[in-house]
Amino acid sequence: MKTYNELKLAQELIRFPTVKTEDKGIMKFLSKKLSSIGFKCKIIKSKGTGSNPALNLYARFGKSKPHINFLGHTDVVANLNNWKIPPFKAIAIKGFLNGRGSQDMKGGIACWISAVSNFIKKKKFKGSISIIISADEETTGLGTPKVIKYLKRKGEKIDFSVVGEPSSNRSVGDEIRIGRRGSMNGIITIYGKSGHSAFAGSYINPCTALAKIIAKLKSTSLDKGTKFMPPSNLEFTKMNVDNLSENVVPQSASAKFNVRFNSKHKSTSLKKKLSKMINVVAKKEKCKIKIEYRVSGEAFYTKPNKEIYMVKKIVKKVTGNSAKLNCRGGTSDSRFLGSIPRLELGLRNNTIHMVDERTSISDLKKLTKIYYNILENYF
Repeated sequence: MKTYNELKLAQELIRFPTVKTEDKGIMKFLSKKLSSIGFKCKIIKSKGTGSNPALNLYARFGKSKPHINFLGHTDVVANLNNWKIPPFKAIAIKGFLNGRGSQDMKGGIACWISAVSNFIKKKKFKGSISIIISADEETTGLGTPKVIKYLKRKGEKIDFSVVGEPSSNRSVGDEIRIGRRGSMNGIITIYGKSGHSAFAGSYINPCTALAKIIAKLKSTSLDKGTKFMPPSNLEFTKMNVDNLSENVVPQSASAKFNVRFNSKHKSTSLKKKLSKMINVVAKKEKCKIKIEYRVSGEAFYTKPNKEIYMVKKIVKKVTGNSAKLNCRGGTSDSRFLGSIPRLELGLRNNTIHMVDERTSISDLKKLTKIYYNILENYF
């Protein structure tokens, strides 16, 4: 049976220029690789960023329990100008693999597949290993939910998932994500009454109302945080007043904000809380108001269990790091796994999304060893 080297495989994956949801043949390539070591593969379509659908992969080895899963994504961000080494050449030099996706997260995918190929060749085990690879984690986020729906229809249940997002900070395995904060965007539009600024009382200034709403929301503590998550935080990210005259009070004013919220909140309850505060101020200022919300993901976390403590022990053995459990970072496809216990453990994140993204080759080897030991201990 074949085995795959993590560095060589990472290079092969990076050479597919999968910006946004472009496939460029990568899912067919991965299907061929995984089929050759005994996986049954299914390519599942979802809506892409262009006219073509996004292609996502589900692959499974084995049919019985327990069922461990790996979740990853092949899409990469753009930011492709002014690189010292072309972003899709995947050149390994002076101990580093250079290329877009080397850390986020084609390198992590290569490490898992390498570990799995060696594990399957060396060990007989009872259970299943599956892999979900989405094409749009950095963009639409529609791929993983589509795969999860497919699994529900098929009656397949995942018992534990390892998400390959680059969770490590200063060295591989120093941090393990056991959850993520939720993210919600909002737009507040205030409608007043326009008029000449010289005639106080003849107008209702939406700018004044908006300023007071911003002050109210920023001065209100949403919570004090949890053991693994910091206090929820609301930040205003844009303000707009469509007004070209300095002596005219505008008809309307608007502002955009983002809330990163912890597991003390659901987006539904948070919307009610914020809307109540906003409406109280708007009413006092005699302004009409419109509030729009868009939820990117709910807050979630997996309570530390035997699998998580097992992984901590493995990381300590392989790297010497005593991994910190936390819920830092933005959103990831992990948010679509519902109640499935999971953790995020991958390469370092010190160059992700940057020009000249790269990963240490020794980091690839360490992560592959960690993943192999996870499989060995899990079964």
